[in-house]
Amino acid sequence: MKMTDKRNLFVTALFAVLITIVIACTGRGHFYEFELFRSGSGWGYNIQINNKPYIHQPYMPAVEGNVPFSDKQSARRSARLVLKKIKNHQNPGITQEELNSITDGKKQFR
Repeated sequence: MKMTDKRNLFVTALFAVLITIVIACTGRGHFYEFELFRSGSGWGYNIQINNKPYIHQPYMPAVEGNVPFSDKQSARRSARLVLKKIKNHQNPGITQEELNSITDGKKQFR
């Protein structure tokens, strides 16, 4: 085999490996994010998966009535917990106990 043939074979094989890696990496996994927003006199959050709306949560879950989070930090903690559950293929619902731990036990509901 000539040196030119070996070089062409090597370049072709390298190109094929690179194409395979690119194909394997694209479309792999999901892109998760959340955004916080003002909701009435408090805060809520949206969760997107691959830039598409997945959850719109203007009020605290597990609380009767339409009561927004009283502070931005609690809404952020709640959104992060929901994202963690989604990534772990769990039900994204939040229980009253989880909500109490997120809000540091503060009574946020009126």
